Amino acid sequence: MTDARRDPEDRRPTAEEMLARTGAGERARGRLRVYLGMAPGVGKTYRMLEEGHRRTKRGTDLVVGFVEAHGRPETEKLLDGLEIVPRRRVEYRGVVVEEMDTDAILARRPEICAVDELAHTNVPGSVRAKRWEEVVVLRDAGIEVLTTMNVQHLESLNDQVQEIAGITVRETVPDWVVKEADEVVLIDVPPRALLNQLRRGVVYSPEKAARAMESFFKEPTLAALRELVVRPSGPLVLGVDDGQHLRDGDHGRRVRRPVSTRRARPPLRDL
Repeated sequence: MTDARRDPEDRRPTAEEMLARTGAGERARGRLRVYLGMAPGVGKTYRMLEEGHRRTKRGTDLVVGFVEAHGRPETEKLLDGLEIVPRRRVEYRGVVVEEMDTDAILARRPEICAVDELAHTNVPGSVRAKRWEEVVVLRDAGIEVLTTMNVQHLESLNDQVQEIAGITVRETVPDWVVKEADEVVLIDVPPRALLNQLRRGVVYSPEKAARAMESFFKEPTLAALRELVVRPSGPLVLGVDDGQHLRDGDHGRRVRRPVSTRRARPPLRDL
């Protein structure tokens, strides 16, 4: 039965669909952990891959669906020893583009899949336009997903980010996708520390870093974006069911909050 009140753009499974899956003996829906930061280079992918190694050592069947290391040596090293599902190669306007091969991941059927850059837009002509849609498909198949994103890609923050950074972010993730996450891990880095890493060439090449510091990577901009991530009344706690917990990754304390979130600082050698 179709709910006439349901937003046609809402791709979440209905209660009836979830019941039908359970009745058909399908895997329970996969869990979702989101590594969230204020900007590129704070260590989201690094922390996700570290978790991948921890899970693998415990005997969990984990694969890497898509990771973009951006030439960061410490991040690239963490890919060693993890099973990587080959990417799908697509030709678009004479250029070969590599995308995550969701069908191959579904056929492989791992327990957990690591998927970088949740807000990514797939090449035109793909079955699904956005990577977050691919993640929904994996979760619906019962696969747990570890993923990464920056706070400026949260759809409801578009206007605030434009005011803070002077840019319009076109790649966005609907709030409901993140609010459905079982856990959000906040990768918290002071703006000055990130800028120092940028100057040292840890985040980008020297040329790209210089351009970045002239535009997006300015201390007031990063401080304002960081506030969006760490503030107790931030956007991720709105509209989420009460009764869950926040995990403070630095001190191991549990704090009552409306969203399951924990804060963690990445190693300074590779932000």
